[in-house]
Amino acid sequence: MKKSIVVLCSIFLLAACKKNTPPGMLNEELPASTTTLAAGSFVSSAHTTSGTAKIVKDANNKLYLTFENFRTDAGPDLKTWLSPNTNGSPFQDFGFLKATTGNFSYELPANYNYTTNNHVLIWCKRFSQLFGYAVLR
Repeated sequence: MKKSIVVLCSIFLLAACKKNTPPGMLNEELPASTTTLAAGSFVSSAHTTSGTAKIVKDANNKLYLTFENFRTDAGPDLKTWLSPNTNGSPFQDFGFLKATTGNFSYELPANYNYTTNNHVLIWCKRFSQLFGYAVLR
């Protein structure tokens, strides 16, 4: 009986951890005809993370946060945050990390201040863990 409960709890925990795990690879078409306003390379923290983050503006003056050649480990509840530092306080939440590898982007508000919130954080909200970050310059 004890063994059955342990097995069931383990299955539940594994399912719960995978619920918010982003898909493996995404090669989204990045915005065309852009001007790079700021860029930075990802640095590993709790998990190996690599690639480039950029703030770009397209021909219609829309701002995007783009991830190029990005790679990090999978994890539960991974978020994309923009912050003035690496400790995650304060932060702007741009939602779940779209993928653990590949190229993708997030549209930013027109008034987004990327010089103040110049740290792109890959944050595991469930465990308050910084997977990796990029400083935009």
